Amino acid sequence: MGRKIWQALAMSCALFIATQPGNPAFADDAPTETAPNEDGVWELNADGKPDPVSSAQLYTEMRFQGGQYARNYRHQMLTGDFTCDDVVDRIAGWVDLDSPGGPQFALLFVTNHGGKAQSEIRYIPFKQSEQYALCIYDETAPPVMSWQENSIEFMDEIIGDKDMCNFAIRIDDFMCDAPQFFYSEKPAENGDHWMFFRN
Repeated sequence: MGRKIWQALAMSCALFIATQPGNPAFADDAPTETAPNEDGVWELNADGKPDPVSSAQLYTEMRFQGGQYARNYRHQMLTGDFTCDDVVDRIAGWVDLDSPGGPQFALLFVTNHGGKAQSEIRYIPFKQSEQYALCIYDETAPPVMSWQENSIEFMDEIIGDKDMCNFAIRIDDFMCDAPQFFYSEKPAENGDHWMFFRN
C-alpha cells in the first residue's frame, strides 16, 4: 500500500514540475499559431519575426512534396540562412528511386521567408546529355549537397542579378559542373523562388 502512495506522489511531483514556467522548450516544438494576417503571413513570434524552419516542418513538407516514403530515404540536410532574411532555412536532398523514369535527385527547399512558409521541390535527373541534370548515378555514392557564398560582383556579372541572395545551393556528382540554385524574393513566372544556374 505504501509503495502505491509513493508512486502516486512521485507522479504528482513530476507533473507539477513539468507545468512550471521556465522549463526548457525544444527547438522542434510546434509554435503556437493563431491565424494569418490579411496578407496571408503568419506572425510566428511575439516580436513579429518568423521562426526558423524546424525539422518537424521539413519532414512534413518532405512527405507532402516528396511522397509518403521520402523521409525513409537516406537524405542530406543543409541548415542555415540561404534566403538572406536572417531566418534559418532547411534544405534536404535525397536520391528518389520511386520515379518510373529512373533515379532522380530530389532537392527540397523549406523556408519561412517573410513569415510565410514556402516550400519548393526540384527533381534533377541523371542524364549526362541534359543541361538541367547530373551526370552519373552511383548507388554507393550519392551527389553531395553544399552551399557557397558568392560576391556581389559575381551575382551581378555572372548570375545577372546583384539583388538576388548570394548563397548558392550546389549539388556535386564530381563528374560534371554542379547545378546550383539561388533564392530570389521575386518569383519566376511559374511562381518558383529557387533559380537554377550552371556554369
